[in-house]
Amino acid sequence: MTSTTETRTTAVRQNGHSGEGNSREKTYKKTPSSALQGSIQLGIGYAVGNLTSKPDRDVLMQDFYVVESVFLPSEGSNLTPAHRYPDFRFKTYAPLAFRYFRELFDIKPDDYLYSLCNEPLIELSNPGASGSLFYVTSDDEFIIKTVQHKEAEFLQKLLPGYYMK
Repeated sequence: MTSTTETRTTAVRQNGHSGEGNSREKTYKKTPSSALQGSIQLGIGYAVGNLTSKPDRDVLMQDFYVVESVFLPSEGSNLTPAHRYPDFRFKTYAPLAFRYFRELFDIKPDDYLYSLCNEPLIELSNPGASGSLFYVTSDDEFIIKTVQHKEAEFLQKLLPGYYMK
């Protein structure tokens, strides 16, 4: 899953796509890390919650190529909650396929959401040059990595191979 935010900050020292602003808070593509964390958690909560309205069925090959996008304005909408972050768009890649993988590994939706969305994510330091940010859930169950659009597309192409094995 990936999030695109529409915000601006000033005086950012860049290292790849991450940097530090005036408050010394890390940024990613000029977005403060705390806003990115909160946006990721809101987006995941929305995407996984939205899956409950979709029927349980076998995964089809076309499910691996679906990309759903939702706009989450800070004032909220008839589909999304209000929040304290700048407006953003959240993309969910292959939601039905990932639901299948979570079920395969006996990860219940409520447990998944609780782990990812109940407590603030913990940012891990990243010595790599890509500028990707890594987050771990407070219970150490899941790791989240931010990726560039090209990397997301590449990973999405690999996904059906995991299903076919």
